[in-house]
Amino acid sequence: MSSYSTEALTFVPFTLDEKTQLIDWLTSDRWDYYVNPVPTRDRIISAIDEGNYHSDESRTFWIQNPQTIKNVGLIRVYDLLDQSAMFDLRIKTANRGTGIGKKAVCWLTEHVFNTYPKIIRIEGQTRQDNIPMRKVFRTCGYLKEAHYRACWKTESNEYLDSIGYGILRSDFEKGMVTPVQWNDEASF
Repeated sequence: MSSYSTEALTFVPFTLDEKTQLIDWLTSDRWDYYVNPVPTRDRIISAIDEGNYHSDESRTFWIQNPQTIKNVGLIRVYDLLDQSAMFDLRIKTANRGTGIGKKAVCWLTEHVFNTYPKIIRIEGQTRQDNIPMRKVFRTCGYLKEAHYRACWKTESNEYLDSIGYGILRSDFEKGMVTPVQWNDEASF
C-alpha cells in the first residue's frame, strides 16, 4: 500500500480490507459538527457497501501520526467523476486544535488537483459554529461561496446555518483567490 507524507503526517489510502477498522474508528468518537454526530455501525456498513468510502467516485485516506502509527483523522473525497469534488474531514477529539486540519486540507487540495485533471474545483461545507474548520478553509485558500440559512438541524432541534467553501483549480495554480460576484443581481 502506498502512502503520502507531509510535515509529520502520513496519508494512507483506505482499503475495503479495513472495513472493520473504519467502523470501529468512526464509532469510537463523537462528531459534533456533523449531521449525524454518533454514527451507528449499521449506517457506516451501509455507506461502505454503497461505495461512499472507496469506489471510482470516492477515495478515503487515513491521517496518521508517523511516530505512533495511529489514525488521528480521516479525509474522504467524493464526486471524483464530476468536475467538482467534495470532501469530508474528521479528526479525533484528542487531536483537534493541533494543526492536522490545515495540513490535511492543504494535502487533499494538492492531491486532488494533481491526481484528477478533470476536476476544476473542490468544495466543502461546515456548520456556522465550526469556527476552527472555517479558519482552516480560509487558511488553505478556500473562499466562502455559500451561506445556507437554518438548514442544519442539531440534536437539540436547533437549526443552524451551513457554510460552503470552495477552491478553483485556476486559483490554486496561481496561488490566488478570485472573489465571488455577489452583486450580480443589480443588473436585472
